[in-house]
Formats: sequence, structure tokens, C-alpha cells
Amino acid sequence: MFSKALFKQSCKANGTMWAIITFMECFMLACVMLISGNGNISTTLTAVGDSMVKEQIDSTIESRELNYYETQLDGMEKFDNEFALKLSEGLTKLDFADPNLQKTIVEIFTNAYSDSVTSLQQYILEKLQRTDPSYTEESVEFLEMFGCVAYAINPPDIDEEDMEGDAMPDLGSIKGMFDEFYTSHEEEIPDAYFNQNELFSAYLTGLDKYFASSERAKFRKDRATNCSAIFLAGNLTEKANMDKILAELEKFDISSERFESYGYDYAHVKDIAESTLVSYLSRLDLEISKLDPEAEDYAAKVAEIKTELAGDISMNFMSSLPADVAAALEELAQLNLYDLVVGSVFFKLAGLLLPIIYMIMASNNLIAGQVDSGSMAYILSSSTKRQSVVFTQATFLVVSLLVMFMCSAITSCVCMAIVGEAVAKISYQSILLFNVGAFLVLFALSGLCFFTSCWFDRSKHSMALGGGLSIFSLVAAMLGLFGSKIMPSIVRLNALNYFNYATIITLFDAISITSGTLTFVWKFVILFVLGLIGYIVGSVRFIKKDLPL
Repeated sequence: MFSKALFKQSCKANGTMWAIITFMECFMLACVMLISGNGNISTTLTAVGDSMVKEQIDSTIESRELNYYETQLDGMEKFDNEFALKLSEGLTKLDFADPNLQKTIVEIFTNAYSDSVTSLQQYILEKLQRTDPSYTEESVEFLEMFGCVAYAINPPDIDEEDMEGDAMPDLGSIKGMFDEFYTSHEEEIPDAYFNQNELFSAYLTGLDKYFASSERAKFRKDRATNCSAIFLAGNLTEKANMDKILAELEKFDISSERFESYGYDYAHVKDIAESTLVSYLSRLDLEISKLDPEAEDYAAKVAEIKTELAGDISMNFMSSLPADVAAALEELAQLNLYDLVVGSVFFKLAGLLLPIIYMIMASNNLIAGQVDSGSMAYILSSSTKRQSVVFTQATFLVVSLLVMFMCSAITSCVCMAIVGEAVAKISYQSILLFNVGAFLVLFALSGLCFFTSCWFDRSKHSMALGGGLSIFSLVAAMLGLFGSKIMPSIVRLNALNYFNYATIITLFDAISITSGTLTFVWKFVILFVLGLIGYIVGSVRFIKKDLPL
């Protein structure tokens, strides 16, 4: 069935062409893989991705800072009103003849503080539930918002020792519950939220007037301005929250080392937050100064201005673009250039050109060329049967293509070792499957060309049909590439996607290989079956047809 002499003859006749094309194929592959792994385009795309990620992070910080500021400001105002009410009720019932007067005053103060904190918790929870009824006191969102206000108030941590003795304890000197938070970030501990002397003086003139005064409003504003940035920077740079950020950035393929290079440490985050607030407050004061305080819709207009300013300040470059353009740029930033160039451009297109040329010429030379030149008559006259001839020639063609892509696989693995998986972002398994896919495409096309070589007696007819369809498949795949999903939408021409339905090269699914799905398996099976059918039908045709000997 197999003729060694004929196989050697085929090797001798086509060996030089095979060696040249295999060398050129491996050389081009090495150039593509090494250049793509160290090229400026990859660096540029990485820079684009970094810029987009930083824009998004900055926007999130700015938006959250404004949210924290408004939450602290609103929360402190609510707390002050509740505290004024609770403290007034307690002090009104005070018995100045009480022998434990000092201790009673502290108890009244602490009870008022405690009750006001409880009211504040309920107030914040109700605000959150208006946006999402599923929020509870255990929700992360509630704990974050309440903690934001609590850090600004920094209530004194009063215990039994503070309540002992005859003298009224200096509430401003008692350690605050969140002092450690400030000192751990090398920040000055803010002054006590309440000044003891001012409180008792205010009690004589009216606590409600004191807390509603412009001086107290300015105090709350200054407090929120200072504390919101500190709280944001400290909260955001905690390890647990940084891990959450990294998890969200996985879709951009951002490693922890790459994220650290962005410099989002405590000082940098605080600087962004403070700058955001300065811009927001300056513009807010300017816009509010244009309004008439006596107008009926004054409060509504102020709220509208705050919403607009918060949106403008926290808006990043991506969100300012039209949705389709922003999506295209985000897709471009996430593009795996190495995957595109090596997998879809080289192995699926450019890298198939030379092997297809070899395959067309070799398949034609093995059968139709020898029939056309008359050398087939000599071969068959030497007692070599047709079955042996067609099986040997088919074996040579398949083996030569297989060895060619084995050389390609070795070259690609060596280049991968030089470039590194971290840079290429493609595994060795994907690279090997690219080679398998390219071989199966050539196997299917060689089945077509071997069939035409066996069918026709003239080389021109064999090459015209088999070679023409093979080249058409490659050209259609090239055009179809610009309409396929592998191309960024910003340069994709959807109309060209129809060419992908006109070529069997589409069955080489590089996207499935790199994405880790198994869709490519059944497509590889189809390529193998198509090639096998071509070889079998062509062989049967050659064995049974009348040869012009």
C-alpha cells in the first residue's frame, strides 16, 4: 500500500520548496511574536488602558468625596437638632439641689448624645431605604454612611471614671471614639464636636438658636470639609477596600503591581478629595449667590445646582463621550494585541499564505502534474498499483504539512519563552492550539487540492479550481477579519463579516481558544472531516478513472 521509493521521490521533488517555505514561515512567526511582545503598539494600548482606569478611579473618588461631604453636613445638622432637643429636655428637669449634680449633668449629656446617635442612625437608614428598600442596619452601605458622619462627630468615649468626682469633667478633653483613626493616618485630631462652655451658655439663651446660628453652620461646614477627605482616604486605602478595587479591575487585566504604580495611596487620594471639594464649594457658592433667597423655589434650585455640580465635577472623560464611542475606547483598552496579531492575523491569515502556496503546488505535482507530464505512466508501468501511488502521495502531502507546523509550534514555543506569558497574555496551550488549528485548515484545503489533482488530468485545471478556491478562502478570511468580533468596534466594518461565511478558515476559532471555551473543538472536527473527505474521494476517483497514458 505504501511505496518507499515513491515517497523518497516526492521528498526529493518537493523537498527544496518545503524547506524554503518552512524556514520563511518560522522566520516570519518569530519576527511577529518577538516584535508584538516588545512593540510600541502594545505599550501605547497599555497606556490608554491605564489612563482610562485612572480616569474612572479619579471619577469614583470625586463622586464619593462629594457624597461623603453632603452626608456629613446633613448628618451633623440632623444630629445637632436632635441633640438640642434631647439636651434641653434633660436639663429642664435638672434639680440643682441634687447632691450628685455634676454626675447627673454628665448623664444627661451622655444620654442626649446616645439618643441623638440612635436618631441619626434611623435617619440615615431611612434615607438609604428611599433609594433601595432592601438596605438594613447590617448593610455595608449603611455602615459606610453612618460611619462617615460618626467620624466627623467623633463622640467622646465617656466611661465610669469620667463620671467620678465632684467636678464636671471637661468633655472636650476626653478621648474621642475615633481618635485612633486620625492618628493612624498622621492627622490632627479634630477639636471636640461640642464646646462645654458654649453649650451651657447656649442653654441659657436657647440651644435651638445656638445650633441654628450661622456660626454653628460654618462650624459644620468646616468640619465636613476637613473630615470627609480624611475619612475617604482612610476608608478607600484600607486593604479590604483595595482588594475590592483590584477585583473590579480584573476585566482590565490590571495586576496589583500595576495598580500600585498608579500611586493611589492615602496622601494621593486625600489630595484628590480635597481638590474636588474646593472646586465644588467654590462653584456652589458662586451659583447660589445668583439666586434669590426669598424665592419660593430657592431650596429646590439649590438642590438642583448641587446635583448638577456634583455630576460635572465627578464626570470623567469616558462618561462625557457618546455611549458608543466610550464603549469602543473601553474595548480598545481591553484589547489583547498579542492575541489579535499572533492568533487571528498570523496563524489564521498571514501565516497560512506560504503553506497554502506550497500545498497547492505540491498537491498538483504529486498527481495531476505527473499525469500531465507523462511520468505517471512510467510509475504505473513499474508494477506500482494506483492504490499505492495515491496513498503514498497523500501520505507525503499530509506528513509534510504536519512537520511544517511542528516546526512552527517549536518556533512559537521558543518565542513565547523569550517574550514571557505575562507580556504575551497567551498560554502555551493556546499557542499550540493555534498551530493545530492552522494545520487543520491546511489539511482541509489540501484535501480539496488533492481531490482536484486526482480528478483532473491537466495541471492547469487542477490548480485553477483547487488553488483558486484555496486562495479565495484566504482572501475571504482576510476581508472577514475586519468584520469579525476580534476587531475593536471602532475599526470594525460589520458588512465585511459576511465573508466569514464564505470560507472554511472561519472554522479556525482563535477567539474560542484564547477565551478558554471548547467551541473550537467541534469546528476542528469539521475541518478534519472535510480534509479526510477530499483525500478519500480524490483517491477513489484516481483509482477508477481512465488515465491518458
